[in-house]
Amino acid sequence: MSVRKALPWVLLAALAGFVAWKLHTSHFDWAGFGRSLRTADWRMLLAALLVIYVNYVLRAVRWAVFLRRTPSTARWWQLVGSQFVGFTGLSLFGRIGELIRPLLVARRTGLSFASQIAVVAVERVFDLGAFGLLFGLNLAVSPGLDSLPFHERFHQVGYVIAGLTLIVAAFVVSVRVAGGVMARLMSGFVGIVSKNAGASVAEKVHAFREGLDVIAGWGDFASVAGISIVLWATIAVSYVLVMKAFPAPVSHLTVAHTLLLMGFSVVGSLVQLPGVGGGAQAMTIAALTLLFGIPQELAVSSGLMLWLITTMGVIPVGLVYAKVEGISLEALARRSEEAEEAVIG
Repeated sequence: MSVRKALPWVLLAALAGFVAWKLHTSHFDWAGFGRSLRTADWRMLLAALLVIYVNYVLRAVRWAVFLRRTPSTARWWQLVGSQFVGFTGLSLFGRIGELIRPLLVARRTGLSFASQIAVVAVERVFDLGAFGLLFGLNLAVSPGLDSLPFHERFHQVGYVIAGLTLIVAAFVVSVRVAGGVMARLMSGFVGIVSKNAGASVAEKVHAFREGLDVIAGWGDFASVAGISIVLWATIAVSYVLVMKAFPAPVSHLTVAHTLLLMGFSVVGSLVQLPGVGGGAQAMTIAALTLLFGIPQELAVSSGLMLWLITTMGVIPVGLVYAKVEGISLEALARRSEEAEEAVIG
């Protein structure tokens, strides 16, 4: 096994050892932890899981909009399985599973893998914008955060995030309308410092403009933006349902509090490890205990359940889809890694 492949497992073992040591030295109340799980409202948790499944359906609908300019006749319901299987691969294998979705969609539609990589890139831009808008506005204007320490700082950071999101949105629209002009402007600006860097920026702007060609027109642009906002709103609803499933004080967290918690979780999820997702659990539990004052045992149980539902809950349905379609997730993960190396090459 290469060092690069072994490193995630080394980090996972180190993380598991650190968590075990912290729980031992902090006199973690396992009885309280079990009690909080037993008293959770499993109907609420089931509802949260179903809402997350709606999220994957919405992703299929959005992907179908991206395909309107292509010769493909695939409908959104034919892409649902690709979303479930793809996110299952991401949950199980970490970063190397990211390209499973475009591989599956390319195979189902007969389109090139490279064209579906472009869809993933544009999809991420809209995800970033939708999340940034919801998270930033919540921080900026929600009075529900005024009871928290540093609430004035939260409001200031919210205005900054919302402003940056609008700037990114304006940039995307500008590149869509006049990619060549934007490339020349940015090349000239960066070229003041370095001509090579200016040329590189111009090349990237042109590449991004080509990627935006997956959107057929302004009607589809609005559709993708609207679906993206609804998509992230469903994730927020799932978070709220999980929090409401647990006893007080977790159930007393407001929608504004839960949106803030979602932000911490998303930031933590940027660190991906196979089978465990990443730092989302740690960031969520830390926010629950340090920011909201939730008792440690209740914070751990609700934080882990949140991760299980929003990140790992896709796995049972994804495995069923893979079995029905005769798909080997392990083989797809290897192919996605090889395809990524080929694209980079």
